[in-house]
Amino acid sequence: MKKLLNTLYVINPNSYLSLDGENVVVQQEEGQKRVPLHILERIITFGYTGASPALMRKCNENNVNLSFFHNDSFCARMIGQENGNVVLRKIQYRLSEREDE
Repeated sequence: MKKLLNTLYVINPNSYLSLDGENVVVQQEEGQKRVPLHILERIITFGYTGASPALMRKCNENNVNLSFFHNDSFCARMIGQENGNVVLRKIQYRLSEREDE
């Protein structure tokens, strides 16, 4: 399955995000909506939106970024695990300091 660059925007300030199986559940006063987590790259929330610890853990495992904004200003962001090659970075920095290479 191809993962598309999808973003879930939660703009209702009285929403709460939770996890049900492999779905993000957006609970609101007028009901709830479900979105499959595997199609998301990021979730951006505005207002007093909260998120369950289970959802945060699952987002971390699936590399789904979770961002919180309040009054149009940035509050917090959770980024999934970063994979990188530390040894390669050290060699690249060492080589960048040599003038002959």
